[in-house]
Amino acid sequence: MLKKADTYNLRDIYDFQLSFKTPYFFDVSFDTWKKSFDDDIDGEGRKLFKELFVKAVYDNDKLVGFVQYGKTAFGFADNGEISSDISYPVIRNLYFKENRVDAGEWLLAKAMQNLGVDERVYAFFHYFGMTCFARHGKLFENNAHIDSLLKENGFEVEHENVYYSSVLSEGKNSEVTITANGLTKGNQQYIDFKIDGNQVGGCEVHYLSGTAAYLRWIYVNGDIVGKGIGTKCMEALKSFLYEKDINRFDTDTALDNTVAQHYYEKNDFICEGVTRSYFTKSMI
Repeated sequence: MLKKADTYNLRDIYDFQLSFKTPYFFDVSFDTWKKSFDDDIDGEGRKLFKELFVKAVYDNDKLVGFVQYGKTAFGFADNGEISSDISYPVIRNLYFKENRVDAGEWLLAKAMQNLGVDERVYAFFHYFGMTCFARHGKLFENNAHIDSLLKENGFEVEHENVYYSSVLSEGKNSEVTITANGLTKGNQQYIDFKIDGNQVGGCEVHYLSGTAAYLRWIYVNGDIVGKGIGTKCMEALKSFLYEKDINRFDTDTALDNTVAQHYYEKNDFICEGVTRSYFTKSMI
């Protein structure tokens, strides 16, 4: 018999979420996960949500689904600038067993009821995902039952990304040198690439569970694109991370960004699958 509850065992949710085989659900401790689940910040130390709520469904005392939702602490203006005057209603996490769509329906309905239906609602918003999972908030493609439930209830796919992972080993020598800045409050680091003392590009890396890191973005100067410098920068970056005992390096890019996909695959990143974010285009 289904038990729909506002009260729940947080460790049940931890075990349940990590049971979903998703490449960016890194092997993190319960304490690390709990901090991210309850009170998360972004790379610059900004609190992600001003409020978060959780509903859970049990069947004979066994968790079969949960939802986490709330209002973000900031948003993005038309020019891309972060603004505390903007807030989004977001379904951050929604997971339920494939054979318990009834639980998923109740969880989604409760979240929508509490978020309000008079404004656009987002689900699996990339930027507002859990920090311990590199804030990769999108839904992985193997959760077709969750994707179907969202679409049946007025959600549409907003963005699709390709997720990549690379196993690091001892690197090659490179003419590119690394200049690394200090860690941000959110455990991220800005890195400059230089050749003969001149900056040729840069990147931002998010350090995760001790031996894993996530590439947020990377670039080389426009006037040297296509000359192999990007590959040399990646080689130098991987060597730098390997020397810091990082052995897994992940990233993602838009599904339609075939140039970036070619670059990552050329540099030994393996495609793990597609991830998706959602929004209600029309009001429910």
